Amino acid sequence: MHTARATLATLFFMLIAWPAMVAAQVVLTPQEQAWVRAHPVLTMALDQFNPPIAFRRADSEGSYAGACFDYAELVARKTGLKFRYEGSTWDQALTKGMAHAVDGVLCARDRPERRSRLNFSQPYLELPIAMVTRPDHAATRVLGDYAHQRVAVTRNSVRVPVLKARCPDCVLVEVDSSQEGMARVQRGEADACFDDLPVVQRAIGEGGASLKIALLYYYSEAATIRLALRNDAPLLLSIIDKGVAAITADEHARIRSRWLAAADGTPVQRELTLTPAQHAWLAAHPVLRVAVDSSRAPIEWRGEDGQLRGISLDFLRRVEEQLGVRFELLPVRDVADEVSRIEQRQVDLVSAISHTPGRAGFMLVTEPYLSTPVVIFAGTATAPMGGLGGLAGQRVAVAARTGVADVLPHDWPAIAMVPVSNFRAGTELLRNGKVHAIIGPLLTGTHQLVELGATDVRVAGETDYRYHIGIGVRSDWAELVPILNAALAAIPRNEREAFRQNWSTVHYAHDIDYRPLGALALAVLVAITFIVQLRVMVKRRTAELQQEVAARRSREAEIQELNAVLEQRVLARTAELRQANDDLRLAAEQLVQTEKVASLGRLVAGIAHELSTPLGSALTASTTLKAHVDSFGSALAAGQLKRSAADTFVSHCQQATEIIERNTFRAAGLIDNFKELAVDQASVRRRVFPLRRTVEEVIASHHNSWKHRGHHIALDVAPDIELDSFPGPLAQVLSNLLENSLVHGFEGRKGGRVHISARRQDERVLLTYEDDGKGIPPEYRSKIYDPFFTTRLGQGGSGLGLYIVQTLVTGVLGGTITLQGEAGAGTLFQISLPLKAPQLTERNASGAHGMVALPDANGTATEQTPV
Repeated sequence: MHTARATLATLFFMLIAWPAMVAAQVVLTPQEQAWVRAHPVLTMALDQFNPPIAFRRADSEGSYAGACFDYAELVARKTGLKFRYEGSTWDQALTKGMAHAVDGVLCARDRPERRSRLNFSQPYLELPIAMVTRPDHAATRVLGDYAHQRVAVTRNSVRVPVLKARCPDCVLVEVDSSQEGMARVQRGEADACFDDLPVVQRAIGEGGASLKIALLYYYSEAATIRLALRNDAPLLLSIIDKGVAAITADEHARIRSRWLAAADGTPVQRELTLTPAQHAWLAAHPVLRVAVDSSRAPIEWRGEDGQLRGISLDFLRRVEEQLGVRFELLPVRDVADEVSRIEQRQVDLVSAISHTPGRAGFMLVTEPYLSTPVVIFAGTATAPMGGLGGLAGQRVAVAARTGVADVLPHDWPAIAMVPVSNFRAGTELLRNGKVHAIIGPLLTGTHQLVELGATDVRVAGETDYRYHIGIGVRSDWAELVPILNAALAAIPRNEREAFRQNWSTVHYAHDIDYRPLGALALAVLVAITFIVQLRVMVKRRTAELQQEVAARRSREAEIQELNAVLEQRVLARTAELRQANDDLRLAAEQLVQTEKVASLGRLVAGIAHELSTPLGSALTASTTLKAHVDSFGSALAAGQLKRSAADTFVSHCQQATEIIERNTFRAAGLIDNFKELAVDQASVRRRVFPLRRTVEEVIASHHNSWKHRGHHIALDVAPDIELDSFPGPLAQVLSNLLENSLVHGFEGRKGGRVHISARRQDERVLLTYEDDGKGIPPEYRSKIYDPFFTTRLGQGGSGLGLYIVQTLVTGVLGGTITLQGEAGAGTLFQISLPLKAPQLTERNASGAHGMVALPDANGTATEQTPV
C-alpha cells in the first residue's frame, strides 16, 4: 500500500515538474551559436594516467574514458561542441593549457596562479582527496599527523599547495602520476600518497596493492573539479558553463555510479579556512537559535512524530558539524512568523529564506544552497494562462511576507494579491473558489499537493521569479555570513544532492486506503491531463514563436533597406572625399611650386646683391681709369707730359686693371655658381657632384640674408665626398632648413650659429644640420612634417617647408631624416643619404612634387609637370 502511494506521488511530482525540467535545456545566444560554428572542433588536454577520472584505454584505438571524460562529452552534446583529446601526464597537460597550445584541460582545479592564462568553468564534480598508506601505518585523523613523513604527490597538481598549507612539515615527494606515488609507498620510498579518492581506489583495486585508505580530506576548492579553458575566448566559458548547468541529477548519478565508489568508515577531515577572528567569534557564540518553518515540506517541516526534518535540516546538521557550534532549533508556524522573529531578535538565524530588499534592514542571507522556480497553481478546469499577465484582475493567493509577496504588488499591481499563512491555506481558498490561482515555489507546492491528494490542482503557468534559498542571519551579525558561506561551500556536491534526493519522495505517516488499481487509474488520469495541458501550451507557444519570427523577418527587411540606403550614402560620401582629396593634392602641389618660385626668387635676390659689390668695384675702377686716361691725353697733346706723370699714369692703370680683373672674375664665379644651382633646382638633373661644393653654393645663395643679422654658418664637410644623386633636391632641402632656422630658430635675436657637417658611413653619408636657436616645442615635434602645419599662420608661413624636406629626402634622394636632441636646446636634424641615389620610379618621382626628371622610353630625362 505504501509502495503504491509512493509510486503515485513520484509520478505526480515528475509530471507536474516536467515544464520546469524542459526549461533547463541549453539555449545559446546568437553570438555563442556563431562561435560554435566558427570553432567546429576544440582540442582538450587530459591526464591519461589518472583512472578512473580520465585515462587512455588499452585498446587498439587508444580511446579515452573516465568520469571527467564522460562529463566533457556530455557538455559537448548539450552545447553542440565537439572535442578532440590529447593525452599526456598532468604536468604536460597543464603546461599546454597555460601556453594556449590547447583550448582546455579536463579535471582542473581553480588556482590563483593559473588564472593569468585560464578561465575555470562551474564545478561539475567534487571529490575528496585520499591519503594512502601501508596497512601497518599508524592511524591518523588529520593531515598534520603526517608531519616529517614522506608524502608522494603529483607535481603541479592542486594537492601540492594543499599539503604545504595544511601540513607544512610534510616531506613532499613529487611524482608524475598516482601510480608512481603508490608504487613508492609499496617499496618504502614514501610513507603515504595523497591523491583523488577514485584514482586511489582504482589503483588499489586493479593492482592488488597491499595499501589502505587512511584519511579522506575535504577542502572546498581542492575537491572541486572544473574545466580549465583558455582565457582569450570568453564566449567559450559562457557556453561551457551553460552545458555544465544543464547536467541533470540523473546524469550526475549515472556517471558517478559508473566510475566512483564510496569509502565508508574512513576518517574524514573537513577543513575550513577561517581566520583567527572568525574562530574567536564562533567560540564566543557556541549556541545559535534557528527558526525552522514547521509546514514547508520538503524543505523543512515537523513530522507527525514531532521531529523537524527536511532538506534545510540536513544542511544545518552538516554546517553545525563543520563549525563546532550547536543550533537550537525553534519551530515556527510559517515564513511570516520566521521573518517576524528574526526582525525582533527572538532568533539568530532562519534555516531557509531568500533575500528581498524589504528584509535587508534586519536580515542578511548567505549564498543559496537550494533553488526552486516560482510557478502558478490553478484548478485543472482552468485554461493554461502562460504567465503572470494572465492573472490581471484576478484574486491570487500568496504566502504572507515571502519574497513574492514583497515584490508582486510593485511588479504586477493589476493582480489582487490575497495574503495567506502558507501554501495549504492557499489551496483551501483555491478549492473553495475564493481565489483564482496560487503563486508559490514549485518544490514545496507540488510536494504538498501530493500530500493533500489535490489532483484537482496543477501547475498552470510560469513566472519570472525564482527562490534562491540560503540561511538568514540577523543583520547585526554580519561577520557570521562569510563563516556560514565557507561551511556551505565546503559541503561536497554529492552530499548536497543526497540531501535533496533524500526528500524527493513523499512518505505518508497517516493511513489512506488507496487501492493499487485506483492509484494506477489516478496516475493515468493525471498523465492524460498533463499531456492535454502540454499540447495546449505547446500550441500557444508555437503561435507566439511564429509571431516572433514574422516580427523578426519584418525587422530584418527594414534593416536590409536601411543598409542599402546607408551603402548609397557611403558611396556618395566616398566620392565627395575622393574629390576633396584630389583638390587638396592639387592645392598642395600648387603651393609647392609657389614655394619653389619663392625660393628661386630669394636665390636671385641674394645673387644680385652679391654681384653688386664686385661690379660696383669694377665700375669705380674703370671710371677712375678713364679720368686718368683723359688727363694723360690732355698733357700729351699740350706737350706738357713729364716722365714722372707718365710713371704715375702707368701705376694707376695697373691698379685699376687689377681691380677690374679681380672683381670681374669674382662676378663671373658668382654667375657660374648661380647658373649651376639654378639649373639644378629648375631641372633637377641627376649627376655626380661633390657634396661640399653643393653645400657651399647653398650657403652662398643665403649669404646676403644672413650677414646683416650677425648669424654664422660653419661647414665641416670633407671635399672628397661625392654623391651620384640629385643636387637640386638636396639644395632645396638645405635651403628650407636654413630658412627655418632664420625665420623660426633665430627669431628676435642675433648671433645665431648653424653647423653643417657630413661623414661617410660605408655606402651612405650622414649629413647633420644643427642650429642653436629656440628649438621645436615638444607639442609640435610630432607634427613638423605634416603639410600646412605652421606656427606662423597668417604671417606668410605656408607650412610646407619641412613637409617638402621630408618628402624629398625619403623620396627621390632615397634617405631618412630624423629630429634629434632635446626640446628647447636648438634643432638637430640627421639626414642619412645613400652615396648612389635609387633609380627613379613613378612612386618616388611623384613624391618629389614634380622636381625630378623621369627617363622616358628612350632613356631621355623629361621634366615632370606638377598636377
